[in-house]
Amino acid sequence: MNRLNEEKKTVGFRPSILIVLGIILVIAMVTQLAFLSVFGTRGKEVAKIREEQKRLILENELLEAEISKQQSLVRIKDIATEELGMVNVVEVEYITPHETISSQNP
Repeated sequence: MNRLNEEKKTVGFRPSILIVLGIILVIAMVTQLAFLSVFGTRGKEVAKIREEQKRLILENELLEAEISKQQSLVRIKDIATEELGMVNVVEVEYITPHETISSQNP
Protein backbone atom coordinates (compact mmCIF):
# COMPACT_ATOMS: atom_id res chain seq x y z
CA MET A 1 0.00 0.00 0.00
CA ASN A 2 2.84 2.28 0.84
CA ARG A 3 4.31 1.58 -2.55
CA LEU A 4 1.10 2.60 -4.36
CA ASN A 5 1.08 5.94 -2.57
CA GLU A 6 4.67 6.57 -3.62
CA GLU A 7 3.83 5.75 -7.26
CA LYS A 8 0.83 8.12 -7.18
CA LYS A 9 3.00 10.90 -5.78
CA THR A 10 5.56 10.34 -8.52
CA VAL A 11 2.90 10.30 -11.23
CA GLY A 12 1.34 13.47 -9.80
CA PHE A 13 4.73 15.16 -9.73
CA ARG A 14 5.60 14.51 -13.39
CA PRO A 15 2.79 16.54 -14.96
CA SER A 16 3.70 19.56 -12.84
CA ILE A 17 7.29 19.35 -14.11
CA LEU A 18 5.98 19.24 -17.65
CA ILE A 19 3.81 22.29 -17.00
CA VAL A 20 6.77 24.22 -15.56
CA LEU A 21 8.98 23.21 -18.50
CA GLY A 22 6.21 24.19 -20.91
CA ILE A 23 5.87 27.62 -19.30
CA ILE A 24 9.64 28.12 -19.42
CA LEU A 25 9.65 27.11 -23.09
CA VAL A 26 6.83 29.53 -23.92
CA ILE A 27 8.61 32.37 -22.07
CA ALA A 28 11.84 31.59 -23.96
CA MET A 29 10.03 31.64 -27.31
CA VAL A 30 8.27 34.94 -26.56
CA THR A 31 11.58 36.48 -25.44
CA GLN A 32 13.29 35.28 -28.61
CA LEU A 33 10.54 36.75 -30.77
CA ALA A 34 10.81 40.08 -28.94
CA PHE A 35 14.59 40.20 -29.46
CA LEU A 36 14.24 39.27 -33.13
CA SER A 37 11.68 41.98 -33.76
CA VAL A 38 13.78 44.64 -32.00
CA PHE A 39 17.11 43.66 -33.55
CA GLY A 40 15.56 42.91 -36.95
CA THR A 41 14.41 46.50 -37.34
CA ARG A 42 17.73 47.76 -35.97
CA GLY A 43 19.52 45.77 -38.66
CA LYS A 44 17.55 47.58 -41.35
CA GLU A 45 18.38 50.92 -39.74
CA VAL A 46 22.09 50.02 -39.59
CA ALA A 47 22.08 49.00 -43.26
CA LYS A 48 20.36 52.25 -44.21
CA ILE A 49 22.90 54.29 -42.23
CA ARG A 50 25.80 52.42 -43.86
CA GLU A 51 24.40 53.19 -47.32
CA GLU A 52 24.10 56.86 -46.36
CA GLN A 53 27.69 56.78 -45.09
CA LYS A 54 28.93 55.35 -48.42
CA ARG A 55 27.01 58.03 -50.33
CA LEU A 56 28.46 60.80 -48.16
CA ILE A 57 32.02 59.46 -48.54
CA LEU A 58 31.62 59.48 -52.33
CA GLU A 59 30.15 62.99 -52.25
CA ASN A 60 33.05 64.14 -50.05
CA GLU A 61 35.60 62.73 -52.51
CA LEU A 62 33.86 64.53 -55.39
CA LEU A 63 33.87 67.79 -53.44
CA GLU A 64 37.58 67.43 -52.64
CA ALA A 65 38.31 66.89 -56.34
CA GLU A 66 36.27 70.00 -57.20
CA ILE A 67 38.17 72.04 -54.58
CA SER A 68 41.50 70.92 -56.08
CA LYS A 69 40.28 71.86 -59.54
CA GLN A 70 39.10 75.29 -58.38
CA GLN A 71 42.40 76.00 -56.58
CA SER A 72 44.53 75.11 -59.59
CA LEU A 73 47.09 77.84 -60.32
CA VAL A 74 46.58 77.47 -64.07
CA ARG A 75 42.85 78.04 -63.64
CA ILE A 76 43.44 81.07 -61.41
CA LYS A 77 45.87 82.56 -63.96
CA ASP A 78 43.39 81.99 -66.79
CA ILE A 79 40.61 83.73 -64.84
CA ALA A 80 42.92 86.61 -63.94
CA THR A 81 44.04 87.21 -67.54
CA GLU A 82 40.89 86.34 -69.49
CA GLU A 83 38.03 87.41 -67.22
CA LEU A 84 39.61 90.13 -65.08
CA GLY A 85 41.85 91.63 -67.73
CA MET A 86 45.06 91.33 -65.72
CA VAL A 87 48.39 91.16 -67.57
CA ASN A 88 51.78 89.63 -66.86
CA VAL A 89 54.32 92.01 -65.43
CA VAL A 90 57.01 93.09 -67.89
CA GLU A 91 58.89 95.60 -65.78
CA VAL A 92 58.99 96.05 -62.01
CA GLU A 93 59.93 99.35 -60.43
CA TYR A 94 61.16 99.51 -56.86
CA ILE A 95 60.77 102.87 -55.21
CA THR A 96 63.18 103.85 -52.48
CA PRO A 97 63.43 107.18 -50.69
CA HIS A 98 66.61 108.13 -52.59
CA GLU A 99 66.22 106.72 -56.09
CA THR A 100 64.10 104.55 -58.40
CA ILE A 101 65.54 101.16 -59.36
CA SER A 102 64.23 99.51 -62.49
CA SER A 103 64.31 95.79 -63.15
CA GLN A 104 63.34 93.92 -66.30
CA ASN A 105 61.45 90.63 -65.91
CA PRO A 106 62.63 87.99 -68.42
